[in-house]
Amino acid sequence: MKIGRLTLLIILGIIFFTSCNNDDDSNQEERLSGIWNVKNISGGFAGIDDDYEIGIITWTFSNQMLTVKNNEAQGNIYSSFESGTYNYSTSEINGVNYITIDNAEYGGFTLSMNNLTINQNETTSGSGADGFILQFEK
Repeated sequence: MKIGRLTLLIILGIIFFTSCNNDDDSNQEERLSGIWNVKNISGGFAGIDDDYEIGIITWTFSNQMLTVKNNEAQGNIYSSFESGTYNYSTSEINGVNYITIDNAEYGGFTLSMNNLTINQNETTSGSGADGFILQFEK
């Protein structure tokens, strides 16, 4: 049986495209992994806009565990979690990344090289207005 070039190219194309593995989730986890310093928290009903020095509030992501460290030396500090360790997971829905912490959806997040933003106004059920926006720096 003789296979034409076009048929061969189509077969190879199908094999190539069906064998590709989308490892965006593992890449997201890898990029999220590490120590993140809260640099700004804004929003909420009261409309706060607070800047923090490096090391005052840290979130460490590793192996589906989040470790929060709040250094209360600066007084009233909000990061929504007391110091401790929490389970977390991430998901992507329609091109938007979401983070769930302690089995509760926390918000949408974006990652760039050394910056992480978590927006509590972005949820899988729609947009909100009184959530907080947390900005982190690695």
